[in-house]
Amino acid sequence: MKHVELAAWLEEHKEALIAPGGEGEVSDRALVELVLETARTGRAGRLDAAMRQTARQAVAQEIPLDRVSRQPRRLKEALWKTLKQASLSPAQALVLIEAAEPIFARLSQVAAQAYFEATQQMQDALASEIVRLHTEAERRVMDRTAELTRANIELSKLEQAKTDFISIAAHELKTPLTLIQGYANMLVELDLEANGSSGAAHTLAGIIRGIERLSAIVEDMLDVSVIDTNALSLRIESVSLQQVVGLVVSQNAQHFKDRKLGMQVGDLSGLPRIEADRRRLHQALGQLVNNAIRYTPDGGQVFIEGRVLPGHQPGLEDPVEGGGFVELTLRDTGIGIAPEDRERIFEKFYRVGKSTLHSSGKVKFKGAGPGLGLPIARGLVEAHGGRLWAESPGHDEVNCPGSIFHLVLPVRARPKPGITVTWAELPGQGQEEAE
Repeated sequence: MKHVELAAWLEEHKEALIAPGGEGEVSDRALVELVLETARTGRAGRLDAAMRQTARQAVAQEIPLDRVSRQPRRLKEALWKTLKQASLSPAQALVLIEAAEPIFARLSQVAAQAYFEATQQMQDALASEIVRLHTEAERRVMDRTAELTRANIELSKLEQAKTDFISIAAHELKTPLTLIQGYANMLVELDLEANGSSGAAHTLAGIIRGIERLSAIVEDMLDVSVIDTNALSLRIESVSLQQVVGLVVSQNAQHFKDRKLGMQVGDLSGLPRIEADRRRLHQALGQLVNNAIRYTPDGGQVFIEGRVLPGHQPGLEDPVEGGGFVELTLRDTGIGIAPEDRERIFEKFYRVGKSTLHSSGKVKFKGAGPGLGLPIARGLVEAHGGRLWAESPGHDEVNCPGSIFHLVLPVRARPKPGITVTWAELPGQGQEEAE
């Protein structure tokens, strides 16, 4: 009976209760009609559906729940206000209020429940999408990792094949070169016995120079091969850096003279003797000096200096107790090194400048060799547990900013793990050891 009276009263006053709907709201006319239908029939299905739809739209549009609940509150307030203004008895007003209150309570409850359900659904959908994207990203990462792994394996195979080829080619070249050199020397002896009457002395001298140059390249290829395969062997003994530097400088004296280069060696007498392979150290220093000669214009200068360093150096493990490090710096007034080439010059077969440049001699200015000298030097230094790197302001063939090569070696031997080491008799050591 109460609902019938409420429906009749709402039908009579509905125009007074209607206000325009806002964003995320059912229009008041539609809401009043639904409330009226609920009061008339006692069924709230359509009213519930409308409020759920409103709540879902509000969640999708990121409208807060307060905005959704505001409309039923506003309609309820308009209803109470209209009741107060109507000429109703208290009993009649109470009947209408008791009939309307459950409907408005249901409106608020359905709106809140639908809002939270829609919010949860959206969060679940977002979580599912995140999981999907994460799974897809993981799959792509795994695919890419597999591709990179395959590529690395192929690169390793190619690198090993290149190393094997270098080793095989060097060994194969060495035998015929030895034969050619032997026959060339025989021809020289025959020409000497004939007092030079054959007139072939100059030609033979050129042949022998070419053989020596090619032999040096083959030896470099063999050295690169043993360094790459960790097959290098060192004979550790007590070495004077001053003597080794002096020998390298004296052996290149004619080259400095031919190129009109100045050579200055600082006082190295204060450097301690170090434990190293004298022959390999001489070879590494020779490569650095040769590099300085080739990339310094005629009339330039080359400087070699040395100093003792503290016991700990960046990039190197601490030496054994009582040890330390010595540093040799080889500075030149040459054409310098571009920043992007400072590390690449230590890669096998890398050559700065045009690959078409070549030289028949080892010290011609900018004469491009096979690109093995600096990689060999670094490999030999690192085999001793040291470091070799280059510094330069840049590459400039006009102003010649120069370069500095830093060679750091431990005083006490710290050979690279895995290589073969023979220990000569050192101070305080009375027997040879092999590792």
